[in-house]
Amino acid sequence: MNDARAPRVLVLAMDPRLMMDPKPHVKRSRHQARIIGLAGYFVEEERAEVDLVTADSGGWERLDERVRLHRLDKAEARHPLPWLERTIVVRVPRLLVRPVARLGRLGAALEKARNRGSQAVHRRVFVPFYRHVRPLLLSRIGWRRALRDVDMTQVARVVVMDRTSVPLGRRLARRHPDLIVTTRQDRSLHSNP
Repeated sequence: MNDARAPRVLVLAMDPRLMMDPKPHVKRSRHQARIIGLAGYFVEEERAEVDLVTADSGGWERLDERVRLHRLDKAEARHPLPWLERTIVVRVPRLLVRPVARLGRLGAALEKARNRGSQAVHRRVFVPFYRHVRPLLLSRIGWRRALRDVDMTQVARVVVMDRTSVPLGRRLARRHPDLIVTTRQDRSLHSNP
């Protein structure tokens, strides 16, 4: 019997909405379907063990059960940065306005203004800032949480599916120079990067 182990493929799809696709109008479900199809191909046709690392919480029901799914969404939600933003922008103002909010019309108007202000700060200040920080944050979380379960000596290929996954892919390429890390979605383990 041949004692060779099955090759392992690592698919990084942190945020399927930001896939490196020339067609930005394609919906998220189609991006996820492409990721699920690629992972399924490697499992079925190449007989590879596949690990999928993602920070997307839903839509993975159709993923082949042989694919190991490493979800980072809960770890991201527990990270101090989003927690601090929720505390400063939402919770503290809510606590400050709560005693006055029960005083009729004035309280209702104050509560409405607090809600609008919190939403505006979140959308206009935090979200643009977090959009730039999130790939680095997810890279760190993925490195510490998901990749500790993956034997990198067995990995034949790392496929980076979206822009948010690039920092983690770059980190893997630096740490393991002989590893093929690519953004090409070729359905082959042996094609050039």
